[in-house]
Amino acid sequence: MRSLLIVFCFLTFSCSSNHRYPLAICAIFKDEASWLKEWITYHHKVLGVQHFYLYNNDSSDNYAEVLRSFIQQGIVELIDWSSNDPSHHMVGHENLISAQLGAYNDCLKSRALGKAKWVAMIDIDEYIVPAKGIKSFYGILRKAEKRRKGTIRLFWRVFGTSDIETLKPGELLIEKLLWRSQDAHPWNRHVKSIHRPEAVAFCLVHEAGKLKEKFHRQTIPMDHVSIHHYWTRTAEACRSKRRMSKETNPEFFQALHELQDDTILQYIPLKGL
Repeated sequence: MRSLLIVFCFLTFSCSSNHRYPLAICAIFKDEASWLKEWITYHHKVLGVQHFYLYNNDSSDNYAEVLRSFIQQGIVELIDWSSNDPSHHMVGHENLISAQLGAYNDCLKSRALGKAKWVAMIDIDEYIVPAKGIKSFYGILRKAEKRRKGTIRLFWRVFGTSDIETLKPGELLIEKLLWRSQDAHPWNRHVKSIHRPEAVAFCLVHEAGKLKEKFHRQTIPMDHVSIHHYWTRTAEACRSKRRMSKETNPEFFQALHELQDDTILQYIPLKGL
């Protein structure tokens, strides 16, 4: 019954639009093959995301093999986006030159415009998690559209390793990593955004830099929808990828393990992830 309710909510939202994709995701990635399948499957099967604009930023792993079936199904649109190509860069806030900015703005202006009603700009280690159910999430999108909201801001909730060294075959990252930071943690002031392509004049990494006239921003309370940010992933992945600094001392990692949060578990058995 719950799965039928989610399908009904999505179809109701979908039928109100002339867009091919009521909800899409744009992401740029590099050497993320190990994590792509779980991330795509969650957002596609649970959240109802129909299309992914994935920008490959000079990956050297087996990402093409992982994405092959998703591409064949029309779920993923793969775009090669090298940092070595000057045309892939864009100057953003404080003159930051970034291939990520270039990819995001290319997506909104050249690929998703007129095709996707909403586009979420998130990373492969970030999951959109509606705390109050899928019906509530799509209700937020419908109301935002009626109120001329051009971008929706969702707060991070940053997770630690949960003392998981590595994942066993068949285990899910989102199933095993259940300890996170307090809501008041400084990193949880950051947001990621879901945009209407026609509303955004310029897109920054975390939110719209400038909206077009008559469009507005909306910030969603953390206890309604949040971005679960698995910044460390497993302990092994963290050691191999994350650059350690003065900031990432033992106290820093302890702060990422203050609360147990199993909100996302409600969706795992629902779709057989």
